[in-house]
Parts: sequence; C-alpha cells; structure tokens
Amino acid sequence: MKKILLLIIVFVLTQSSVSAIERRTEQFPTEFGYLVLPLPYIIPGAGSGFGLLGGINNIPFGSIETTLDLFAIGIAGDIGGNILFATDFPVYPKTILLDIGQGNFDKGSFRSYRDRRMNSDPDDYLISELSDTKFTFARVALTLFDRMFDVFGFKMKNESTLSAIRDKDGNLIYEANQSFKGESSSYGFQIDWTDDRTDPRTGLKFIYTTADSPATVTDAPDYYVQNYNLTWYIPVLSYSTFALNWYRSGATVRKQGNTDLDYLISKETATCLSNCDSQTITTLAKNRQSHNLYGSGGNLGGTERLRSYVGGRYSGAHVESRGAEFRWNLSDEKIAFDWYFVKDIRTGFQFAFFYEEGTVADKVSHLWQEKRTSAGLGTRVVTASGFVYRLDFATGQEGRTTILIFDYPWGTFGQ
Repeated sequence: MKKILLLIIVFVLTQSSVSAIERRTEQFPTEFGYLVLPLPYIIPGAGSGFGLLGGINNIPFGSIETTLDLFAIGIAGDIGGNILFATDFPVYPKTILLDIGQGNFDKGSFRSYRDRRMNSDPDDYLISELSDTKFTFARVALTLFDRMFDVFGFKMKNESTLSAIRDKDGNLIYEANQSFKGESSSYGFQIDWTDDRTDPRTGLKFIYTTADSPATVTDAPDYYVQNYNLTWYIPVLSYSTFALNWYRSGATVRKQGNTDLDYLISKETATCLSNCDSQTITTLAKNRQSHNLYGSGGNLGGTERLRSYVGGRYSGAHVESRGAEFRWNLSDEKIAFDWYFVKDIRTGFQFAFFYEEGTVADKVSHLWQEKRTSAGLGTRVVTASGFVYRLDFATGQEGRTTILIFDYPWGTFGQ
C-alpha cells in the first residue's frame, strides 16, 4: 500500500510539473447564500418526528467577504436535540481553515450487525438505542497552492448512554443504563489536481487519512487504520464528466486482543442481551475473535459507497470499493435564485448515472472473493457558495433507497 501511495504522489507531481491544470473558478468562494429545509424522519427503534435545517454560506462581516459557513439543525418529536457547526472559518485567510461543532440528542439509535461477513443476513441485526448523547469536534486544515494541497487533522469527543436494545422491528429486548465516553482523532492530506475543487471535470483527486485505535480494555486489540481514496475525472462532451473512484481501507494490528474462542464464547454467554441461542453466541464470539485478531477498517453502505445499502452494512479489517459515475451537465450557466427558503447562484445542473461494487474481508488475500454491487441515477445542483445538492436513487441486491445530501459521493472527507 505504501508503494501505491508513493506512485500516486509521484505521478501527480510529475504531471503537474509537465502540464499544470488551471482552476476554472475561484477556490475560496465568497458568494452569499442560505438554506432552510424541513427534515421529517423515521428511525427504527428511536421514533419519528420533524427537524429543520438552516444554513448560511460565506457570511460577510460588514464590507469584508469571508468563507465562513454556519449551520444549525433543530429536531423535535421522539428524538429531541440540536446540532450547531461552523466551517471554513479563516484563521489565516486562504491558508488555515477551522471547522468546529457540537451536538446534543435526547435519543438516537444505530444498527449493530451480528455477523461481519459479506454473506451475512441483512435482517440479522439489533438496534442500540442511545440517550443523552453529546459530541464536539474540531478540524483544522492547512491549504496551499490554490487549494491543490491540504494537510488536516480532526478530533471528536463524545459521550452517551445506552438505554435499550431492540430487535429489527423495534421491539424492546433489554433495558440498560450504561454510560460511555470516548474520543477519536484522524490526520491526513489531500492532493487536488483538478480544474475545480467543488465541481471537478478533469484531473485527479487523492485523499489519505490515518486514525489510531488503541486498546481500551485488556482484551481489545491495538491497531491503526489507513484510508486511501482516489478519483479520476475524465472530461466528456462539452462540459460533462466521467468519474472513476477507487477506495481502500485497511487495519494494521500492533498488538492482538484475546483470540481464545472458548473464553470469548463464555464472555458472550455472560453478557448476551436476551434469549441468545448457542449459534448466536458462537457467531458473536467469532466476530469478536476476528476483530481482536485483525482489527476493523472502514465500511460500505450509506450515502458514499454502495449507496443502495444501509450505512455500515458491511465492515471488516480490509475494505475496497470502486465506482464509476457519468455526470451529464445540462447547464453551465450561472443563474441566481431566491426561493424564500434557499438563496444561491446555480453554476451547474446535472443528471448522474452510477455503478459501484465493493468487498470486505479480514485478510487482504480474501478481498473480491465476494462482492456486492449498487447502481442508480440521480441529479446534482451545483452552487457558487459551495453546496452540491445531490438526490440519488440506488438499487442493489438488498433493495432500493433514496438519498438526499449536500455533497458529491465517495467520501470527500478531505474537503
């Protein structure tokens, strides 16, 4: 993997010295925009309700234009809470940018799949219900060469209480009152050798991140995770794009956790939540054994990769995916719009057609022995303030899904 990373860097630097790419637009946009959107929700095991998203892009201070964005989300109903965050705060304009944020939730939930193998049953999961969840995060980036090279660091602190475990239909299995605190950090860099950071049509973009995962208890493994994300943009037609993406995530274990299967079975038996049969206990113990032996890398599913699957559907020590997306740009004209709830300048309107495939495994040699695919279509509205409004309809082996989000796919965590 280190050789691949070195080859990518050498290729990009060599190409940029031979034929430098020129940016088509200003890479620090200061066009003012705002957004207000309703967010109705239904979350299995947690409930339903209504939220409201408000955002202001590139807030000016008097006559001084800035890149500062502010966002707020208020949530009512079965889940009460709020999220506040600020992005692209110019600590040193056009060089050092800061993102900060915090959130509070009265209630929330997430899925826990019992089996980490790729051929696992999609209905074999539990819903962990959380209460009194709080988090804070900060991200700082040093950006150079008209945002063609970034170095960044990210840190998050969180605390929550596990209040209940439910089955896949939301029925209560077990009530709990367990509090957790934790923090995580990651670091990396991005090479953005494209004609535009927000809406690239030609060039290459490479993002690398690494995150440490030290042992929190004596039984747990000590490991770190490295992520590689490469996207190649090929111009087609007048101003459309064919994008190819490759993603790789891998865990490297410094010290293994406890891998004694009999011990892990006895531990799962003692802590099993409710009515666990011997097969379930053995599956859970083998999952824990694999984690202690190999660690855990990234995952597939959600809004970025294998979009027809739920978030975190597949995970393992090693993850790899590849995808292709044709972005047919129907309009390249700048058009200002103000519709009461949203104000901005549209710089592009696209239809998109995409195909993705991915695989997970505990050993590198087992990658691509099994894979899952996802395909679909969608629309994108690109704006001068930096938003990309994305609506996707995706289908795969486990059904269909609809995605509405404000960025391109394929993990732009280096942005």
